[in-house]
Amino acid sequence: MNPGFGQGQGSDLAAAFRYVESLLFGDMERPGLTLYDLERLVGYPAKGEGPLAYTLPRSKSLSGVQAVRLYYYPKDPVLQLIVEIEDLEGRKHLRRFRWNGFTWETPEGGQGELKPTREDPASVQVGEDFFLGFPQEEALELEEAVRKGEASGVKYLLCPRCHTRVFYAPSVRPGGLVCPRCGNPTLLFKTLSAAEGTKDPLEALAEEQRALRRAIEELTAYLKRKLGP
Repeated sequence: MNPGFGQGQGSDLAAAFRYVESLLFGDMERPGLTLYDLERLVGYPAKGEGPLAYTLPRSKSLSGVQAVRLYYYPKDPVLQLIVEIEDLEGRKHLRRFRWNGFTWETPEGGQGELKPTREDPASVQVGEDFFLGFPQEEALELEEAVRKGEASGVKYLLCPRCHTRVFYAPSVRPGGLVCPRCGNPTLLFKTLSAAEGTKDPLEALAEEQRALRRAIEELTAYLKRKLGP
């Protein structure tokens, strides 16, 4: 089965659709992408049960769009793969696929249509923070940078009610978002500064231990001076 991509879309978007089609179904130069190939790309099962994401490298065929991402759902028997193409205006066009044992096919019920989506972007919770519109591995990388104080300049939303932070990807329109924890619709726009970076818990613990050791040594020295040897 080889459904067409990009009908009725602009030339740049259509070119990206054709590129993804040739990747999935193959062409005269290379075979199509198998389920095993996809699992290797996204790192399944080493990176967990998913959904797992892979962003296609930039190429001439993809120069007219912001990004093309493959989302793999290993535990969903109907919907295994979502292809997401983000156009230059930030709209996301989705197509859903499943592997039938030989090739990719679109699920029944119209779930394979390409369309600009208005679905809420996926939210990933890492620790106490939420990451909106990021693939899981990117959210984990950003969380680590935030934790180490290495994410200065990153924009986020702050809930004044429960102090939840929501970091959002550049493709996400933050207007109208609500707090994922308490539902508060009034969120504050913030930009992370270097001073806000939270220290790595292990580093903070080591610093506390060093400070405690110095305090004990100073107290011991004081007592020896007062009480003698």
